[in-house]
Amino acid sequence: MRPNIRREAVVLVALSCLLAGCSSSGDSEKHGQKAGSEGQATPNGTTSPDGISGGGGAGGGTPAGGGTPLASATFNTPQIANGKVDIAIMGLQVRGKLTILTVRLTPHLPQGTDEKTNPYELNGKVPLFSELIDTVNLKSYRVVRDSSHREVGSDDVQTPIHNETPGLATYTFAGLPANVKSVDVHYGAWQPFSNVPVQR
Repeated sequence: MRPNIRREAVVLVALSCLLAGCSSSGDSEKHGQKAGSEGQATPNGTTSPDGISGGGGAGGGTPAGGGTPLASATFNTPQIANGKVDIAIMGLQVRGKLTILTVRLTPHLPQGTDEKTNPYELNGKVPLFSELIDTVNLKSYRVVRDSSHREVGSDDVQTPIHNETPGLATYTFAGLPANVKSVDVHYGAWQPFSNVPVQR
């Protein structure tokens, strides 16, 4: 009888180990999916909402993509005489707990102006303070910050944009509630974009 009891004990221990192994594997996959949906920090300090290093991004010389803007307008540049800039809202995408604003800027600066500029200079050398206004719930959203208190998005000074060439900038906000279908986008010193549709 004793040998049979020992065999049964060994079998039970083996089965327990197998079951424990399957359970921990499933848990790690769930944690991995959650981390991916929350985003990962990229080397330049920005966050990729897709969980892909360097993805979802802007600036750093990334060429502007095609597509139809959600809203667009042409404005004067505050401190560059006779300068203009086309600003287009290319995306306002809710991804899980985040909202990603993608802006395309195309400067039209006069001859004699530096060929290379950035959103900060186009805004009159003033921080842009991007903001989303939720007129349904009467809330405003500012760009979120990481653990180092840096804004999660394109650096308005370090994002290069060349004259007569579109450049992209992205900014990350908290996710918008499901009942919000559109928001007002405040971008820099320029007139706000009203009723920009939210993409889901």
